[in-house]
Amino acid sequence: MTISPTRHDVAFEIPEDAELLIKEARRKGRRRRLKFALLFTVAATLVIAMVLLAVGGLPIGSERTLSGHHAPPTGANLSSATTLRTTNTYLLYAGNGAGVTATYNLNTGCSEVFLTNDFVHWRNVTPPIKRTSGIPKGQCLYEWTDASFASPTDGWLLARNGGSDETILRHTTDGGRTWATQPDGDTGSNAGMETIDFVNSRIGWRQQFAFGSNRSYELQRTLDGGATWSDRSAHSSCTFAQDVFSTASIGFAISNVEATSNPTFLLRTENGGINWSRLTFPTPPSLPSNARGLYEEPAFVGADGVEPVDFPVDGHQAIYFYTTHDGGLTWKVDANPMLPVIVNEPLKLNPETASGACNLDTAATTGRAAAISLANLSTWWILEPGPKGATKRVVVTDSGRAESTFTIEDLPATTGQMEFSALNVNDALITRPIPYGYQSTFESTDRGATWHKLKL
Repeated sequence: MTISPTRHDVAFEIPEDAELLIKEARRKGRRRRLKFALLFTVAATLVIAMVLLAVGGLPIGSERTLSGHHAPPTGANLSSATTLRTTNTYLLYAGNGAGVTATYNLNTGCSEVFLTNDFVHWRNVTPPIKRTSGIPKGQCLYEWTDASFASPTDGWLLARNGGSDETILRHTTDGGRTWATQPDGDTGSNAGMETIDFVNSRIGWRQQFAFGSNRSYELQRTLDGGATWSDRSAHSSCTFAQDVFSTASIGFAISNVEATSNPTFLLRTENGGINWSRLTFPTPPSLPSNARGLYEEPAFVGADGVEPVDFPVDGHQAIYFYTTHDGGLTWKVDANPMLPVIVNEPLKLNPETASGACNLDTAATTGRAAAISLANLSTWWILEPGPKGATKRVVVTDSGRAESTFTIEDLPATTGQMEFSALNVNDALITRPIPYGYQSTFESTDRGATWHKLKL
């Protein structure tokens, strides 16, 4: 599997200061981490079960003070901070001047949260949770699973109870120094998850994924910064349809690109999630009129947005980018003559079998689809999955006017399930699941030239 040679040589420009790096970072938390979160849920449930055996039962609505870790020393990089080997470190959010990372100890069930404003220095901002009697010291019920920030200081954290379907929500307006309690939610099932996403300081969304349940997955909206929530709709058949909103009314549902789930369309709502309909874009004129593409997650900054679509044609993948300037009501293909980005790996889409308009789990592929991550509206990372030492990456800047491509030799195999998050033109993270609920995360800070495993 190869990526075509670069069309021209490019020297990347390093941003002048760290603040520019932050401004380039964008939201990366929830949508590619749902299945990782499901693994976490199973592991957390096992931890809670062992705790309950020791104490003889679970108090209803119980909470526990988080413990087990200390904040990194001043000036410490999170990747070198001292943590237990049994602790996972994973990205919750990056964007709007803030990066949020969580740790989770598989032995104790304890979870902590760290915040950065420069992706170098991290501080512990874990919200306090009232201790519950009956839970042994050093054991915890809650793990922090999602975050969303509207500015460097205004943000939200979501945690779920590993022993029930309860979730808790906390809000800060001072960069995590203090936290206010907001209305709780629920995952819909013991194996479920819940996610949050805020468009700005007032408008936000809370989405439920009731794995293992026959009930519909609820979608809620807030118009007052999380103080109150109202039900919008339920996706009864969209198992992994994750919602991304550009305004209080316009939103899109997408599905992960995997071997058994390859969405060849988007779902769009124009009334705040009440009604949804299929959306496909016109095929680029250089492709056959019947070509079908894989629709990735759109990214928005205000009314401007970008949507990557991977078209498997003629033994390769042609990745086009569609743009909008009205929040996603209208789209057109980027006419830059340097596009599309070509990945020279054959990919075949099998015939769609889904009959329901809501079902995004369609068009299973033969071959390996490229992994795409939008660092911002003009900087795009593309990974060509491969065996150990043979992953290739291309970084596209200036909306396709510049590219840089090379083979990555210090990564393990990336052909299986993974989470790929590009933070800006320089920094990216790759998280891979390993046995027994653990995760292995690799970080690059030099535009993908070298990668190292985060020290846990």
